[in-house]
Amino acid sequence: MSAIDLAKRIFLAAFGEGWLYEFLRRLWHGISYEERGEFVLVHQRGRADSVRLKLERDFSLKLPLDFRAEVPAVRIAAVVHIFYVELAGGLKNLLANIPARVDVFISTTDAEKKSALEKIFADFDKGKVTVKVFENRGRDLAPLLVGFREIYGGYDLCVHLHSKKSPHDLKLAGWGDFLYRNLLGSSEIAAGILQILARRDVGIVFPQYFSAIRSAVNWGENFQLAKEFSARLGISLDERWLLEFPAGSMFWFKPQALAPILNCGLSFADFPAEKAQTDGTLAHALERIFLYVAEREGFRYVKVSSDADKISGAPVLTSQNAENLNANVEKVCRRLAESGSLD
Repeated sequence: MSAIDLAKRIFLAAFGEGWLYEFLRRLWHGISYEERGEFVLVHQRGRADSVRLKLERDFSLKLPLDFRAEVPAVRIAAVVHIFYVELAGGLKNLLANIPARVDVFISTTDAEKKSALEKIFADFDKGKVTVKVFENRGRDLAPLLVGFREIYGGYDLCVHLHSKKSPHDLKLAGWGDFLYRNLLGSSEIAAGILQILARRDVGIVFPQYFSAIRSAVNWGENFQLAKEFSARLGISLDERWLLEFPAGSMFWFKPQALAPILNCGLSFADFPAEKAQTDGTLAHALERIFLYVAEREGFRYVKVSSDADKISGAPVLTSQNAENLNANVEKVCRRLAESGSLD
C-alpha cells in the first residue's frame, strides 16, 4: 500500500466522508462541477469531461416490484468470476434466488480454486455448473467477453457477477454486498428484473450507484481507450454524451445487447497483465461503453434499487402494476447519445 493510500485510510477512519473529505478530494484531483440544465458537467484535471445527470433527475426502479407478474419462460445463464473462493458460498445462495432454471458458468484463476469451487457448487440443483480456469487478465470482464463467448447463443438472458472485495479503498466497504442485493437479493427482486427484461427494448439492468462511488462515475483515465475501442465497433464516442455505466461491472443483460463486443475478436492478450490496477485498463474502458453499445443495437438500460438508503437520495420510482412499470421504464432510461449532448 502506498503512503497516499495509507494516509487516505487513516483520514477516512478518523473523519469519515463528510464535507472536509469531499473538499480535499476535489482539491487533490482538480475536480469541479458545472450545472447544465438537468445535467452536471464534471471537470477533472488531466481527464476528459464527463456528463452526468443531476441527483434529483437520476431515477431508478424500486425492487421488488409492488405487483406480482408471471415469470417469463426464458433461458438464463449466470457468468460468475470467482477470484476469492471464500465468497463462493454466498454467490451460490444468491443464484438460488433466481425463480427459474439457471446454468452457471464460473471462471477462476488456478486449478486449486477450480477444485474448491466444484465442491462448493456440487449441490447446486437449479441448472448445470461449469468451472473453467483462465489466465489472470481482464479481471471478471475477460472471462465474460472472451472465455465464455461461445455460450451466449444458447441463452436469452444472463447475469454477470464476480467475487468483489475492493481491498484498495476503505470507503468502498459494502459495495459488493450492495450490488449483490440489488441484483439477486431475493426471489422477488430477481423476478422483478426478469419482468423488466421481458420488455423487448430493455437490454441491460444494473443497480443504481452506491453512494460512495457516485463521485467516481466519470471517464477517469479511460476515455481515450474507450474512444479507440468504440471506433472498432463503428461508434464515434463523444465525451459530451451522458455517461452511465454498470459501475462494479455486475448486471443483467441480453446477449444481443453486447453482440458487437462479443463478436469483435477480443482475446485475453488484449487485456494487460494483472498488476492491481484501479483505473485506465481495457476492462475499465469496456465497463464504460456497454450502454453505448447496447443503445446502438436498439436496446435500453434500466437502473434498479432495493436499498434506497445507500444511493445518496436519488429518486426511486415505485411500480404498482404493469402499466405503471412501463411508464417508469420510460422515465428511468435516458438516451445517452441524445439527451446527454451539451451541444
